[in-house]
Amino acid sequence: MRNTRRVLPSVFSCSTWSDGRAADTSQSSDRRDEVPTPGYRSDLGFRPATMPVVFFGRGHYMSRSVMIPSRDSRGWSPSRPGPRSAGTFGHRRRWTGGALAFVTALAVAACSSGSPSKPAAVAVPDPAASVTVTPGDDTTGVTLTDHVVVRANAPLADVSVAREASAAEKTETGVLLGTFSADRRTWTSTGGLFSNSRYQVAATTVPAARIIGTKSVRTSFVTGVPAKSFKVSWDPVAGQTVGVGAPISLTFSAPAPDRAAVQRMLSVRTDPPVLGAWNWISNRLVVWRPQQYWAPGTKVHVEANFAGYDAGGGRLGVKDRAMDFAVGSAQISKVDAAAHTMQVFRNGQLLRTMPVSLGKPTSPSMDGPHNVLGKSPEVIMDSATVGIPKGNPDYYYEKVQWAVNYTSGGQYVHSAPWSVASQGRTNVSHGCVNASPADAQWFYGISRLGDIVDIANTGRPPDTSQLGNFWSVPWAVWKAGSALPVSDQPETAAPTAPAASTVVPGVSGVSGASAAPGVIGAGGA
Repeated sequence: MRNTRRVLPSVFSCSTWSDGRAADTSQSSDRRDEVPTPGYRSDLGFRPATMPVVFFGRGHYMSRSVMIPSRDSRGWSPSRPGPRSAGTFGHRRRWTGGALAFVTALAVAACSSGSPSKPAAVAVPDPAASVTVTPGDDTTGVTLTDHVVVRANAPLADVSVAREASAAEKTETGVLLGTFSADRRTWTSTGGLFSNSRYQVAATTVPAARIIGTKSVRTSFVTGVPAKSFKVSWDPVAGQTVGVGAPISLTFSAPAPDRAAVQRMLSVRTDPPVLGAWNWISNRLVVWRPQQYWAPGTKVHVEANFAGYDAGGGRLGVKDRAMDFAVGSAQISKVDAAAHTMQVFRNGQLLRTMPVSLGKPTSPSMDGPHNVLGKSPEVIMDSATVGIPKGNPDYYYEKVQWAVNYTSGGQYVHSAPWSVASQGRTNVSHGCVNASPADAQWFYGISRLGDIVDIANTGRPPDTSQLGNFWSVPWAVWKAGSALPVSDQPETAAPTAPAASTVVPGVSGVSGASAAPGVIGAGGA
């Protein structure tokens, strides 16, 4: 039988014949790599193997699932029949196993003609209910701009975040408000965090499909203290009863970087509803005034919610503040510079008519309605503080008693025993309203923050840049000083006691009680 030779490429790939069997589609034209193929005879109907055939070196080839050395390399051919040598079989044993594994893997990867079978479904157990809280439990030094976030794999039944009292920040207990996501699986705080305060978080889930059980957690964290703070003080103060002309003045510890942003964090609610507006006097002072005088008995609630507010430059709002005050009786004093009289009315009834002396022609008093800013039993009036130095003929330095202040420029109603002879007859003061010691003491005793002192016929218009003169500003001009649009309708919500921002108020003004003597740089004896 003639030895038939077949050309093998280095690597064979597979295709499918018309009868569905794999066929060799990578015939090599390199005749130098021919190897004898044992028993291959076309007359016997042999066909190429149905698996990849790989050529590993001259003299060796792989067919079907084994690699067999060529007849020549094994030392056997049809022309030399006889037993095979043991050495030949030993050589075959050394590499047949590795080749067989490689061929098997190659056959699966390259010659598979069917789609892979789907793996058997594995049952996944339902998860247990879980809740996570950010910041984590026992975290300290939490930044005030952070949010509290509660997440669960089931709907949340309830989330509460309670704030403990802080002696350092002078705050009482409160709560942190927040909102749920649409699926109630996430709760996010909407309020700001207070400085140097401990918060207690409690959350519970409800039963849910494919969730095992429910989960309740309790965690706590403590906020840090910023290096620089943004705070506010105000006048009136909490619990005070004021006159019908008292504006609400807020003074910031640093300039407001964004007036509109700051104003959005402020609110005034009244009972009954009152139309009013904010007006920015400077970046550190903003004032709220009603369109008309307050009605006696009005209750007012004020909030400044600066907790967590980033004021820039590393300055943060350290807490929310809220306070309530009330409007007392309507005390309005009518002062006539031409008649040299002062009539004191309360709720429309005349209490007393006092003879007075106002500013002389070279230093006239200021016209217009003024609101009382504070009072003191004694003040020192030094004209050098207002540009009239010692040695000037108009220089004065006086200690005056029973002083009721109505402008930040230093004008008062006060006791002036030296001008009693002129009171009711002529104007001789340096701008203040002079009264007798008895009348001045009586007026001091019944006066409070926000009472109105309305002066007329002096010939000097009011200086509306000074505190105490804001009622001389027309309403259209006043509301134009707001950083946000002003509604023509009053706030309808009645004031309520603050639940989340109760504070221990600090003193920011003088009213009712006597203040310590001070040095005042204007006005006149």
